Amino acid sequence: VDTVYLSPAEIAQAGEDVEAIADGLSEILGVDRERIVERAQNTSSWYEVVARKVEPEVAARVREFKEEGGYTGIKVEADTKRYYPYGSLAAPVIGFVGTDNNGLGGIEARYEDALAGEAGYALRTTTAAGTELLYTNFEDYVDAADGEDVTLTIDAQIQYFVEKHLAQAVEDYDIQDGAAAICMEVDTGAILSMVSLGSFDLNDYQSISPEAMSEIDATAASEEERAELISAEQQRQWRNKAISDTYEPGSTFKIITMAAGLSQGVVDLEDTFTCPGYKIVEDRRIHCHKRTGHGAETFVEGAMNSCNPVFIEVGLRLGAETYYQYFQKFGLMEKTGIDLPGEAGTIMHKEEDIGQVELATISFGQSFQITPVQLATTVSSIVNGGKRVTPHFGVKVTDEEGNLVQDLTYGEQSGIVSEQVSEQVRYVLEKVVSEGSGKNGAIEGRSIGGKTATSQTLPRSENRYISSFLGFTPADDPQILGIVVIYDPQGVYYGGTIAAPVLRDIYENILPYLGIEG
Repeated sequence: VDTVYLSPAEIAQAGEDVEAIADGLSEILGVDRERIVERAQNTSSWYEVVARKVEPEVAARVREFKEEGGYTGIKVEADTKRYYPYGSLAAPVIGFVGTDNNGLGGIEARYEDALAGEAGYALRTTTAAGTELLYTNFEDYVDAADGEDVTLTIDAQIQYFVEKHLAQAVEDYDIQDGAAAICMEVDTGAILSMVSLGSFDLNDYQSISPEAMSEIDATAASEEERAELISAEQQRQWRNKAISDTYEPGSTFKIITMAAGLSQGVVDLEDTFTCPGYKIVEDRRIHCHKRTGHGAETFVEGAMNSCNPVFIEVGLRLGAETYYQYFQKFGLMEKTGIDLPGEAGTIMHKEEDIGQVELATISFGQSFQITPVQLATTVSSIVNGGKRVTPHFGVKVTDEEGNLVQDLTYGEQSGIVSEQVSEQVRYVLEKVVSEGSGKNGAIEGRSIGGKTATSQTLPRSENRYISSFLGFTPADDPQILGIVVIYDPQGVYYGGTIAAPVLRDIYENILPYLGIEG
């Protein structure tokens, strides 16, 4: 593409008709005429941009207008523009480039050094003042050099399916604050899809939805406030909720409590518990979601019932110091290291501030916050036999001929849990889906392990909820893990009711595509 600019000093020196220039360029470029006049009259300047990223056919019309009118003060110089053929698909993951072609957000920013290439330029003969030489009219263009190519783990077909089902959920449940979803390979950390809704068109990344613009126009009291609201809405739509937004995970975090308790030996699968509908910890009565209680139940049944008192008891048996050590061992206190900018870290109590009440609430996933990608990564590491993986998108960097420049590799850590504990966790979570609270995530003929969650955002008085479901398959030898997080649904808000069916529908589409059996 090209950039069209004016040299007002040359326009003044040559006595060229500013009004005629403004008329012509305004018609060709669709730029406000008065804005062109204002810039053309800045006679102390040699460079005033009229329009950037001008398509070739439009730039050709500008050159024709310049030549017909003999306007020396109109300039056209080579520029480049990133084009995204999939539009809004995976937009927060891919990111975009700004007017200077520097990567802004996502893959574009993370792999800027590889992707950037070298800018093209125009070479002209001018006087020291910048005007064209009187008897020499030399002009040459040097094409931009392509950057290197980055191959990603993301699969466009899987991404499409996940976005489709998540968008349908947003419509069905009148979701107010968007949704996020991840599908990743359990053994490698390779991310096949990552979705953060609402999204935007990468080819028009600054535009916001007509609905949001109407609301801004209705509420802004001044142009300054309007600009601030537009900027805030842009930041919101660019934000990747899967890696940048922390939330209270709720009952999906019981998987971590389960793994720590089994590893430490403070609980086994046949241990029995009694749930009267609450558990008293110090001076607090902490309720189960079933206020009438579950009565006598084994640990496995407690997991199937998503029973808070059972997991509170396991957490108290572990104790704050030991539980905190498992946070560190599982990698929860560090960022995952995903190859995207903007990852948020876990928001957790300091070890010395974890009393009995805090320990109890942490045990069933409240009073702290993590990101969806951290939860997905940690659970993958628990159910894959105990290998902590690094979630990632980049596979390799190649040059324009396809020659390998760099293989992209990622760290792993073994021994997060034992193979025995990993097998026990997989067994319990399969029961949760096949017979327990996660049954809406089940698919006939397939073994799926998983956990539902319903958590409440702060302040609790606003009655706003986050619904989620994490599931992996096959349950006995996991290959793929998915997580769906829905922010502020209206009406029904239970994770087992609205989030589990979303992942089920996603799996029904993508598992045959991936050729995953069982």
